[in-house]
Formats: sequence, C-alpha cells, structure tokens
Amino acid sequence: MNWIMNWIFNIMGLIHRVKVRVHKAYLKANNVPCYFVNITNMSPKRDAEVTHVWFECGGRVNVINPMRPLPKRLRPEESWETWIEVDKLPGSLGDTVYTSARVRLSNGRNLKSQLNKNVPSEGYIPGAT
Repeated sequence: MNWIMNWIFNIMGLIHRVKVRVHKAYLKANNVPCYFVNITNMSPKRDAEVTHVWFECGGRVNVINPMRPLPKRLRPEESWETWIEVDKLPGSLGDTVYTSARVRLSNGRNLKSQLNKNVPSEGYIPGAT
C-alpha cells in the first residue's frame, strides 16, 4: 500500500526526488584533481533547497566552496555541482569516496551519494554562471 501512495505522490510531483552523484575530475584552469558532487532535483514540480554538503569519512569533512555558496535552491529538474580537492579527503577512503558524500535538504532530509558513471570526458560544471 505504501508504494502505491509513493507512486501517486511522485506522479503528482509532491515528493522531493533528489539524486546525488560523485565523480573525480580535474579543474581545467589549474589541473587540480577534485571530487565533484552533482545534485539533481528530479522532481517535476517542486523546488529543493540544498543547505549542506559533506563527506562522511570517519568524521565529517564539509564541502565549503566559495564559488558554490550554500544554501542553493534547485528548480524542478535542475542540476548543480560543487567540488572538493582530492587531497582534502583521506586517501584511505578508496572507492568508497563515491558513496561517502552527503547532502542535507532544507526539509531536514539527508541524502547519500552514488558513483556518477555517466560523466562526459570534459565539459562545463552544472550551475556555473
């Protein structure tokens, strides 16, 4: 019964559906390796507001990027991305780094990341102005 309600609310656009994906890439300007956290509001009708981004790695490492200030409101189906330099996270994370990012929404919900497998070899950062 619960899945029916979720399906109905999803169709009506009443559920916040937000994806969090992480990939490793280099900033072209300075060739610094970074982990990029991509957040996409998959809701067709509702905004989502991101208030915090961090990595869980035995402790909390906040992603504080002056070029990507928080909070960030995402319109329906909008994508936004921030990043942290690789050397700011423990190397012992290995491949678990891709599932270690966390995002907090203004409604108090915390989301976990997954590996972003579908990243172009080069391009623009979502949300850049």
